Amino acid sequence: MARDPIGTAGRSSAPGPYEKRLAQTHRKLCEALERLIQIGSDPALRSDRDRFSVARLAREAGVARNAIYTNHRAIIDALRQAAAQQLVPQRLDTWEDKLAQQRAVIDMLSKQQRLLATENAALLKRAMEAESTAARYQKLNARLLQERDAVRKPVALVPRGAK
Repeated sequence: MARDPIGTAGRSSAPGPYEKRLAQTHRKLCEALERLIQIGSDPALRSDRDRFSVARLAREAGVARNAIYTNHRAIIDALRQAAAQQLVPQRLDTWEDKLAQQRAVIDMLSKQQRLLATENAALLKRAMEAESTAARYQKLNARLLQERDAVRKPVALVPRGAK
């Protein structure tokens, strides 16, 4: 008999409030993604530059971006796929279409490069802060060790009557 690591063997299979909220958020995000894809296929609305961003999806669904990043990574992947499909036409008829496709790819790669540079800068800042914190704690540790050693030094006791 297999052990139940979480201890849910005696519980019913009904989802709890967390699972219900998670499923409801997922449903909202899927519906919002479908709306964004429909908007993207409409030539009159193609000029909307941020139509396939996580922020736009969050606004469309009425949920926080943090919830998307934390619990719904698959939706982000679907959003990226939809953006890539909108950037690359299915059939390239003329050299203008090929040029437009290459420019779209260049724009997408430039955005990715900027995002990676931003992420790299944030990670570098965190590393520098961690190093300074570690140095500060090393100094504090050295000072506390000196204080401890000073307190532990043997003290010579002189009897009261002896001089």
